Amino acid sequence: MTRLPLLGLAALTALAACATKPPEADLGPPVPTAADRHRIEVEQTSERMALPVSPMDAALAPETESEVSLFARSYIRIGHGPVVVSVPANGDNGEAAQRIAHQVRMQMVDAGVPYSAIAGATYDASGVDSAPVVLSFARFEATAPHCAPLWEQDLAHPDANRPWESFGCATNANLAAMIADPADLLAPRSEDPRDSGRRAVVFERYRQGQTTGAQRSADERATISTAVR
Repeated sequence: MTRLPLLGLAALTALAACATKPPEADLGPPVPTAADRHRIEVEQTSERMALPVSPMDAALAPETESEVSLFARSYIRIGHGPVVVSVPANGDNGEAAQRIAHQVRMQMVDAGVPYSAIAGATYDASGVDSAPVVLSFARFEATAPHCAPLWEQDLAHPDANRPWESFGCATNANLAAMIADPADLLAPRSEDPRDSGRRAVVFERYRQGQTTGAQRSADERATISTAVR
């Protein structure tokens, strides 16, 4: 029986160990970065405000005007689509509700909402006393991913140099909590119209062979100090 030298046997054992590939964990479909495995969920919801109206109401109360202005500024910041002013129909306060709804529209326009962005609607208020004028608009909410606690993971022995389970999760969780409008996570915002007047000035200077860049003053130029060499 042929016996392998001890040194040769050790070498073969080491070679076999190097050739053994550890089983790969199921990490799901490929993503740009490991942090992208911890997705921020974005869903559409709505913001709603109800203003009760009695049959005798003729104008908005001062405190209600302030609430409508705050609602309008919230729409400007995070609203999508039109802001809908719903008036009760078949109720006991139809005429008063129409007056209040008109004042609500004017209050929102004063707060900065374009009149074209305000839509009207009605709803059945049969049998409802002092049915409210309802304001509503669509908005989006972000839900942070669930991050596995670090003490439940082995950070000292990563498998095949792969990131640990919650790698990048805290970053996305913080982003979900801080982002002003979660709709920005779904698609980029549209660009503002270009400044055609400035473009005409630049083209005219180009045609005349002049410098097209803005002139800089002496205060805008950097100077390197020569005090110490």
